[in-house]
Amino acid sequence: MQFAELGGTLQATAYVPSQATLGTDDDWPVWQAPLKCEITAVKFVPSAAVTANATHYSIYTLTRYTAGATATTVATRTWAATDSVAETPEAMTLSATAANVLLAADDTLAMVKTHGGNGLVIPDGLVVIRYKLTGS
Repeated sequence: MQFAELGGTLQATAYVPSQATLGTDDDWPVWQAPLKCEITAVKFVPSAAVTANATHYSIYTLTRYTAGATATTVATRTWAATDSVAETPEAMTLSATAANVLLAADDTLAMVKTHGGNGLVIPDGLVVIRYKLTGS
């Protein structure tokens, strides 16, 4: 059996380092689509607890980069209102735009950190990407 023949939901994981400097945005490439696929779920597993802050918060955006196209939001997680528990997987919110979760072969996904106010330190963690192959 070849990879392209796999059915069902597949999973990719990647380490996301901490950005410990308040007010600093960052961008970490985490995965490249092996074939055409659809992202079905994304989770973030923080290594330590995070206390949300409505004034000074951070946002993680899983962003799709396609050669020659504008970056597109695939999933997001904000720490403006909801805390995180250490080592506990939490769902990121998938884009409501169906086309945003469809990737072409070799599209790259990156975790992009932005902030509101002074930002919030987010510990390192794991991003878990679940996807289904949709063609070659």
